[in-house]
Amino acid sequence: MSSKKKSPIIIIQGEEGGHAAAHGGSWKVAYADFVTAMMAFFLLMWLTAAMKPKAKAELANYFKDPKVVAGRGMDRVIKTPIPSYGKAVAPGFNLSDQQQKQLEVVVMIKEMVSLDDTLKKNSGISSDNAGVLLQVNNAIMFPPGGAKLTAEATNVLKGVVRILLEQKVDLVVRGHTDDLETGGSQYPTTWELSAARAAAAVYFISTQDIKTSRLRVSAYGDSLPIVPNNTDENRRTNRRVEFYFHSPDVPAW
Repeated sequence: MSSKKKSPIIIIQGEEGGHAAAHGGSWKVAYADFVTAMMAFFLLMWLTAAMKPKAKAELANYFKDPKVVAGRGMDRVIKTPIPSYGKAVAPGFNLSDQQQKQLEVVVMIKEMVSLDDTLKKNSGISSDNAGVLLQVNNAIMFPPGGAKLTAEATNVLKGVVRILLEQKVDLVVRGHTDDLETGGSQYPTTWELSAARAAAAVYFISTQDIKTSRLRVSAYGDSLPIVPNNTDENRRTNRRVEFYFHSPDVPAW
């Protein structure tokens, strides 16, 4: 038998590091960037699908050899920048007036949001066949339980006014709360509080040379939550103001 002793097997046990009780809100920024990238991707796919066959062929040839289409107008599609708060020009793309208008509104909203770090972290953009929606968290618009505009809110509303001045679109401002927030004796229900906030935003906009016939107010109280009202964080998410830009020909509430 061998005289060598086998080395003992040593097992070290330790506790795994657990997650913190709360992960904070950093994931929202990453998720917002992902959603923005996906929106840009699908918008590109939509625009590409709307192109005429000849334009598609020239675009394909451009990426194969830019010199092939140089001087035939396709180079302008690639190089033409979108001017600040201007029209989103898309030469070669066959867009309807409604689609072109929505694209221009999206571009203006994206630029407005990109210039304000606070707004960037507390907003979202989406669209449908009728219009474009800018969603802003109530934390930067109004104090808790109140309907008085904050300094940040006036900056947001000035951007909204600029869009209305440059684009032929109407606006619906929608107020939302969570299931618990009220405004005390002044606004005792979620309906009254959400209505007062939306009305405050519309009143400010109406004082900036915007015709009141282009503006609407909608109050939803806590009836349309984005997420269940079962945590403080979810309730913060549900407290929001929405700005829905739509064609005057398409009534929207």
